[in-house]
Amino acid sequence: MNPTVLHLAKWYPNKIQPLLGIFVRKHVLSTKNNFQHKVISIYNTDACENKITRIANNFEGVEEVVFYYKSGIATKLKVFYKIWKEINSSPVAIIHAHIISWASTLAYLHSIATKTPFFISEHWSGYHYKLFLKQNAFEKYFKLLTAKKSKMVFPVSNSLKADMLASGIKANYKVIGNVVNGKIVEQPKNDRFTFVFVGDLEQKHKNVKGIIEAFSELKNKSNLKLDIIGEGQDKGDYINLSTNLNSSDSIKFHGSKSNTDVFEYLSKSHVLVLNSYYETFSIICAEALLSGIPVIASRCGGPESFLDKQTGILIDLGNRTQLIEAMKEIQNTYPRFNPKVLKEKAKIFSSIKIGIELTKSYNSVLS
Repeated sequence: MNPTVLHLAKWYPNKIQPLLGIFVRKHVLSTKNNFQHKVISIYNTDACENKITRIANNFEGVEEVVFYYKSGIATKLKVFYKIWKEINSSPVAIIHAHIISWASTLAYLHSIATKTPFFISEHWSGYHYKLFLKQNAFEKYFKLLTAKKSKMVFPVSNSLKADMLASGIKANYKVIGNVVNGKIVEQPKNDRFTFVFVGDLEQKHKNVKGIIEAFSELKNKSNLKLDIIGEGQDKGDYINLSTNLNSSDSIKFHGSKSNTDVFEYLSKSHVLVLNSYYETFSIICAEALLSGIPVIASRCGGPESFLDKQTGILIDLGNRTQLIEAMKEIQNTYPRFNPKVLKEKAKIFSSIKIGIELTKSYNSVLS
């Protein structure tokens, strides 16, 4: 029987937010042929009947347990007690905590009692914004301790690793990117040359305003199209902006879409545009490459680790002039981007490749 890995996940898909932490599930599934897996996560919601509701699910052979709980310090402490009992109810070979949080703290405490080795994966952008340094001393102490005591910490990019080091987090680091996969169905391209954005419509992170403004300044915009996929608090402002800039005929807002639908939009489009202020990785950029389309992206951290001149154009943060020029240039040079080359670039993040790296790490403490 394969060894069992217990995953403690701060973020994980659940019945209320099915896409929350979907990247964690993909990491788990990448090694399911070599290990058995169980995932435990928690989710705060007042939508459940009882103060605490435990729901177990089997997803592609992985046991997934979510504790839904109502707000309140006492209730949250009871949740952690129930998780602690569940962790100790069956022997596991390895614990993998996802995000330095309660998950890594419980993994560390369990390792003290049982000598079970534990790993940590990290995705949090808060290090970049110095949010870690603003936490209270007790919280920081435990997080620093758990990172140091873990067998390895897996940031998803070199940029995130640098931000963690700058926050004083000392650990045995190994960069392992997100899994990027999806069902690619070849689609005929849209008649109009199409730029596409996919993500949360929140200005302070994604700077979609800059994309709309740059697109609106293109002289041939009547022959172009900008598809915006996603939801967020600034969606209304973006719709008004496109109207005020006389671009509403060319800019379409499609709302939130499933991963399958996103790949269909990417395949029919010509170029993905990402204008973020910061990304720990940017799965959507890798998904664009997997779909065979080039990317215009800001130098916002994660994307620079796998984007280059072969994959599109990189621009400086918040530089609208560069974005306008990049949108013009990529229309004129579009034939030089070979879809086969772009798809090959994305293969470094396949489930198989990421699974191999995680398996090596797991096996290093089992041998």
